Amino acid sequence: MKKLLVLIGFLSLGFAVNAQQELLLSQQYFSRINKNPAGIGNVEDVDLFLLGHYQYAGVEDAPKTLLFNAQTFISQINSGVGITFSHDNLGITRSFTNAKLVYSYGLRINDEMLVSLGLSMGILGTSFNVDEYIFDDDTEWPDLGFEESEDYDKHVRFDMDFGAEFTFRENLLVGFSMTHLTNGESMTLKTGRHFYWYARYLFNINDKWDIAPMLTYMHHEKTNILEVNVTAFYDRFIWGGLTWHPDMSDKFGTNPLAITLGAEYKRFRLGYTFDYSFGNVSRLAGTSHEVMLSYSIERKKTSSAASQEDFFE
Repeated sequence: MKKLLVLIGFLSLGFAVNAQQELLLSQQYFSRINKNPAGIGNVEDVDLFLLGHYQYAGVEDAPKTLLFNAQTFISQINSGVGITFSHDNLGITRSFTNAKLVYSYGLRINDEMLVSLGLSMGILGTSFNVDEYIFDDDTEWPDLGFEESEDYDKHVRFDMDFGAEFTFRENLLVGFSMTHLTNGESMTLKTGRHFYWYARYLFNINDKWDIAPMLTYMHHEKTNILEVNVTAFYDRFIWGGLTWHPDMSDKFGTNPLAITLGAEYKRFRLGYTFDYSFGNVSRLAGTSHEVMLSYSIERKKTSSAASQEDFFE
């Protein structure tokens, strides 16, 4: 009976999961090429980025995400290249695996302004297997509209993303992207198009302190999620921030609030996010955890390499 209650809980969340189909990650701004291929930036070091996200801690079969990005910039051709791999287990029966090659081209307008256009292509694998979830009592099987014998399917599809970014000095960043361009409406085994808009401004308070407010908006079919983030950096060594990302489509009924702490030592960067959900979903599960680890491999700089350092890369 306990497992049935968990399943009922997830079915009550089904509208949000089915509509969105992509989990929002609180530390995504450090490496965002899986959401926007134009976000490689213009730093020539090789950046390796690993992130794990565990949603609704304490709930059986809760959604989990694993993300790996690798990226670098080649100044001789004003281009960024990278790879991205992600696996989203959306709980109980459904999972998505996405692997793509990423390319971006940087068009420098002047010494202070840069426009980047990016394209990524790869595969999107989806699976749906109700039989992976075994009930203690077969009589607990709910009426989901299909037979248990026809519960398994897998699909692999071509996948493509497009994005653009505009940067002014190291302060202003504005971006837009469309993911899963080749897909239309979302279905159980098909992730539809997602649209992202974001803007961030870095305020240099003094020699030690920087503050970076960021606004992100995601639209997918009937789902509209707003994310408001403020992060403070001390000596570009340690940082802490707050993120609020309510579901606007639910009349702000779901209001997750995340606290992020992190540090950078030499070429290593480590971050942790604790996410607590207020509102409707908090009756089922309250907390999520996210751990980020990245490492930057130094490459020999060329004379044409960009001089600015963007620690959001």
